[in-house]
Amino acid sequence: MRKEYYSITDIAMIASLSTRTIRTYIKNGLLKGSKKDGAWIFSEDEVEKFLHEPFVDQSIQIKRYSIVRDFINNKKKSVNSVCSIFDYLVKSDAEAEILCDKIIEQINSNQYGEISFSFNYDSKINIARVIISGETELILKMMQKCSD
Repeated sequence: MRKEYYSITDIAMIASLSTRTIRTYIKNGLLKGSKKDGAWIFSEDEVEKFLHEPFVDQSIQIKRYSIVRDFINNKKKSVNSVCSIFDYLVKSDAEAEILCDKIIEQINSNQYGEISFSFNYDSKINIARVIISGETELILKMMQKCSD
C-alpha cells in the first residue's frame, strides 16, 4: 500500500467494497481512524488491521469472487465480453504493488470501457490474482499493456 494516509474511497477500492460498507464498518468499530478537515483518514496500520479482521476478510472474499458470478448471471450483454482470472507469479510485495498500480492506472484512464476488477496478492505463495471483466478486445489490450 505505502501511503501516509488512506481515505474511505481508497479503502473501498483496496477491499472491493462500497464506500457505504466502509462507513458501516467505521460506525461498528471495525475500522478505526480519525478525521482531518471533516474527512476520515486512516493510517497504513489501521487499514492492515481492518483488512485482516475475519468478518471483513470474509466480506472481501465474497465480493472479490462476485465479479465472476455477476458475469455469469448477466444474460443481457450488449458487446462481446470476457471475465478472466490472471495469476501473476511475483517475487515480492513491491512487485505485486507495481502490477496493481499499473492496472489501476489503466482503468482510471477510461480507455477501456466499463470494467469490473479485483486484485489480491497472496504473499505466502507469491501470486497476484487479478479478476477482471469487461469488453473482450479492450480487456485483452489493457492486460497486455499491464504485462509489458
